[in-house]
Amino acid sequence: MAGSASEKPKQKRDAEQTRRTLMRAALREFATHGYSGARAERIAKTARRNIRMLYHYFGSKEGIYIAVLEDAYASIRAEEAKLAIDYERPLEGLIGLLDFTFAYFAANPYFEALLRTENMMRGKYVRRSRLVPETAFPLRQTISRLIESGQAKGLFREGLDDAQIYITITALSRFHLANAWSLSALLEIDMGSREWLAERLDHCRALLRAYLLAPAPSQADEARADAPQTI
Repeated sequence: MAGSASEKPKQKRDAEQTRRTLMRAALREFATHGYSGARAERIAKTARRNIRMLYHYFGSKEGIYIAVLEDAYASIRAEEAKLAIDYERPLEGLIGLLDFTFAYFAANPYFEALLRTENMMRGKYVRRSRLVPETAFPLRQTISRLIESGQAKGLFREGLDDAQIYITITALSRFHLANAWSLSALLEIDMGSREWLAERLDHCRALLRAYLLAPAPSQADEARADAPQTI
């Protein structure tokens, strides 16, 4: 009896460790083979766990896929939440979000591949998830607050939309990764080189900055503003 209390926390830790190990193996499997090509047997073998454990914790291949998908979204949102956003510096805040997203996709190729897998299935499983849109709510609030701050300062143009801006940020961060092999061959450049990626990020920053900033007044506008008013 004396050891029963201490055994329960250990069992809980072991169960969580088993879940995490299976999910890491499943992320690799789904990213590499897609949903239809993934095999529960390979997931268990990669995780060095009995396949019965997979079905015990997740119920099915579909169950572990959904768990992996939701965890992948939760992970990027958790890292985004660590960004030191200064709402008094809205341009730097949105450029910083671009920098983070650009680096995150590059450092997490399985996540990028998982997104491709889900989109090939037309969002079949992500649309079933309540968690995924919930994780995006703080992000959209952050972008909206940065937009409002930038517009209040006269820095940003009118008509900006938080969803459109985030879609642009993810597109700038992902397209060169999803199409690296074909575009490298087509354009005869090494899109995987550190130098090219640095140039790409500078280019993406310039595009986002140009889109966000309010147009500078023309000389004609300034002349009209300075002209004496007549009645």
